[in-house]
Amino acid sequence: MNLLNEWPSLDKRIYLIDEINGLRDKMLILNLKKRISQKFDHYSSTMAKRNQYNMKRLKPLLLLLLLALLVLSCQTEEKKTTNKTKIVLVHANDNKIEVPALIINKKNYTKIENLHFKHSVGGKPIKEETLVMMKYDSHFLDIKFECRNNPRLDQNYYTEDNSDMFMQEVFELFISKGEKSLENYLEIQLNPNNALFLGKIMYRYKSDFEYKSELINNEIAGVIHNVVKDRQNNIWSGHLRLPIALLNYPKATSDNIFRLNMYRIISNKDHFDKKWSNNVNNSTFACWSSTMAKTPQFHAPDYFGFLILD
Repeated sequence: MNLLNEWPSLDKRIYLIDEINGLRDKMLILNLKKRISQKFDHYSSTMAKRNQYNMKRLKPLLLLLLLALLVLSCQTEEKKTTNKTKIVLVHANDNKIEVPALIINKKNYTKIENLHFKHSVGGKPIKEETLVMMKYDSHFLDIKFECRNNPRLDQNYYTEDNSDMFMQEVFELFISKGEKSLENYLEIQLNPNNALFLGKIMYRYKSDFEYKSELINNEIAGVIHNVVKDRQNNIWSGHLRLPIALLNYPKATSDNIFRLNMYRIISNKDHFDKKWSNNVNNSTFACWSSTMAKTPQFHAPDYFGFLILD
């Protein structure tokens, strides 16, 4: 046999070489794919273990970060407040009286400077804290408050609006339009059960001391209100949105000034009778601007502070 005659032609050899090279390339590619796959599986496994390890290390940090964000979110509203309170000297019956003035705006809540209201009798600060912050818009005066250090908030049993709720624990405000102290003003109360009291007061304290009150139907007045109880921290918080139209009492004036005082009645003793009534022996009678009375008394317009809409 002539081996030379059996040797493939040049064209066929080239074809065979191409086939061999093709098979070799395919083998190389398959081998490379296998090696890449193995490397990737190893990398994935390693990264998964590292991630588990890192997550174990990061978990406490993430929890701490989440807690910090929650705390910051709770404090955001109070941090976005201004504090613009000053003392004003007023004259009443030849007496010079220092009363607070709160200047509020439309953008941010403005909070009162001193969290300790004062006793109605004597004017010394009470130990309990009361946070109040306000802002306004074209239609509403917006008031938020926190009655702190209030361990007996569930010992209040008035639940109906315009009831005798002032006989137990309440947050109150008296307000009239204009810069002068008047004998006609509004009385607004909220208690821990979200019961609301609205009344028009006529108190002739400059003459015969005649006193009259007229209840206001809130379905007509349009006051928006709610209360939240924080029993764990002995706090009850209220939110009042008072229509500006309601507050232009007894009549509208050209200025943006109101006379205002705020009050808080705080029980100091436990009560087992649902019909209990506050008195000097079982309760504290506190004022934003002390009425400096001989006995607890809130109806003293000369001692009302000022609310100024900036």
